[in-house]
Amino acid sequence: MYASRTRGLALVALTAAIALAGCNVFSGRTPNGQNAPGLGGFFDGLFGPAAAPNADAGDEVARLIEEADIIKIIADKAYVLNRYKGLVIIDVADPDDPQIDGMLDLRGRGVEMYVVGNRAYILLSADYFYAPPGGEPGRPVPLLGDGTSTIAPDMPPPDFSGSQIAIIDISDTTAPALLSKLNVVGYADASRRVGDVIYVVGSNILPYYAYEGTDNPPDNEGFVASVNVADPNNVIPVDRQTFSGRGLLLHVSQHALFAASQEYDYGEGQTYTHVQYVDISDPAGQIDLRGTVNVPGYIRNRFYMGDYDGVFRIATETWGFGFRDVKLFTYDLSNPDSITPLGQTDIIRGESLEAVRFDGPRGYVVTFLRVDPLFVLDLSDPANPIVAGHLEVPGYSTHIEPRGNRLIAVGIDDTDGTRPAVAYYDVEDPANPSELGRIVLGPPGSFTDSNATYDEKAFKIVDELGVIAIPFHHVEYSDSPFPMPLIFPPFFAPAGAGDDSPERPDCLNAVQLVDFSDTVLTQRGWFEHRGRVERVGVIGARVFALSQSSFQTVDISDRDEPVMAGHADFFPQNEMYMYDDCGYYGPIFEPPFLPGPLPVLIQIIINGDLCGSVGALPAMGLVGGMALLTIQRRRRRA
Repeated sequence: MYASRTRGLALVALTAAIALAGCNVFSGRTPNGQNAPGLGGFFDGLFGPAAAPNADAGDEVARLIEEADIIKIIADKAYVLNRYKGLVIIDVADPDDPQIDGMLDLRGRGVEMYVVGNRAYILLSADYFYAPPGGEPGRPVPLLGDGTSTIAPDMPPPDFSGSQIAIIDISDTTAPALLSKLNVVGYADASRRVGDVIYVVGSNILPYYAYEGTDNPPDNEGFVASVNVADPNNVIPVDRQTFSGRGLLLHVSQHALFAASQEYDYGEGQTYTHVQYVDISDPAGQIDLRGTVNVPGYIRNRFYMGDYDGVFRIATETWGFGFRDVKLFTYDLSNPDSITPLGQTDIIRGESLEAVRFDGPRGYVVTFLRVDPLFVLDLSDPANPIVAGHLEVPGYSTHIEPRGNRLIAVGIDDTDGTRPAVAYYDVEDPANPSELGRIVLGPPGSFTDSNATYDEKAFKIVDELGVIAIPFHHVEYSDSPFPMPLIFPPFFAPAGAGDDSPERPDCLNAVQLVDFSDTVLTQRGWFEHRGRVERVGVIGARVFALSQSSFQTVDISDRDEPVMAGHADFFPQNEMYMYDDCGYYGPIFEPPFLPGPLPVLIQIIINGDLCGSVGALPAMGLVGGMALLTIQRRRRRA
């Protein structure tokens, strides 16, 4: 049942994406109504022509490599990128009493963020946006009946096309100020800060956009762009290069950036992972495209590839009618202009590739069919990589974190329902890996999920405290044989149905604490959080949890009974009722003849406010999908 609901949600998301294709975010025009710059150009914005600061590229100084995120903890401030509210700055000097210092609205979808000195650099994209309805400020939302609704705040659509880097002055955290925006031609997929330079990779087209004139669709073209942020008062777009590719994944080391994309050779009937080597050795940000390589098969995320000691390693999955192969390939990088095959090895056949992690001269691979084989790879001789050993356990892992001769893995346990799990492995003897422990989250027999199973930043390993904090999300549906009307959608609740009505699913969002030592995992207590938890971490002696709804700190001095210490909500009280426990946000109204809440999406369609234009077919698809999923206002939690 839960799997079908998940598939249904995916269909609704796809329908929503198609509906959004009619929005003005794809109009190809800038805020002043002019045509957007051509995709073959460089940067366009407030910075004028590109120029690079003087730098001695010969200086061999190790540069800091930083990943962007939606939260950055700097000194006594937490900088949060919220999809509804933009940049939110929280004072956490007293972790037991976090207070919001300031907010700054941002147009477009916030992708990820860096905080450097007194500047925040926020990557925005106009691929889609989240718009709580309400139209013009002060205009009531129309209803189906004679009632009136609460006036909701306005959130206008993006005022740009493609992607942007917003540069925010955060020297006064109570009043963050937008200094300027740098337009990045194309749609950003990922970024990395190396030293004083932010590198962005992306592509010129959206994967789900239904382009007009499909007989001549745009060519797939990837790009890598660099922005020098050494001087916060003179941020400089340095370089932009394009190459073949789409749906880019990114791996970065000190001197090289590897941009990988999936390509299909119709002549051979073969899928390849196209890898572009980008030379980023210039500390000022100049980019030099070097060699490329086409690796048989495809990869799911950036951890499937890496470089070490002049060798590029990548594990891929190849499949077709009647076969599925998992292999490892190595390539010699001694001449970046001519990357040559070095070695390869077959790992397993007939299974899917679920997780990969490289760690020095070793590699770890997890595949899945009915059990979860963990393979330990010996890469000490890159020309002759071998499978040193393997271990079969239930389920499968989706992410692996090496800790010397130990591995901490997050994944799925399917022995009694489908639930997220934390597994602990001993790989000191690569020929004989063993499992030291496994903690499964959620009630037995249930479908429970966790953002950590597809976003490695959603959980946190705190080595100094010997604790793992991992979020989970569980929905309890009614045991009634008819949990929803068979003809009418779920918002047609029976008269008098209150928040305890069995027709309404109950959502639990929580964070599980797990202790780990050198030899064992121990399940401790868990705590609830409002909204689906997307990040966890530590501030001083407190654990924090972050959702799109709020920021919470928790006292874990008794790990079996963690207690909330403080919280900061991102929505004022007059908006908080619109955010439910399952993570949906939007005004909910209750006309006299429709007791019970109506999903926000339905109202937007009725008002015709979904980006200004939604066709009848996408609208009906959205309504039908929402009805089938029985998505409605969840029961409130105290």
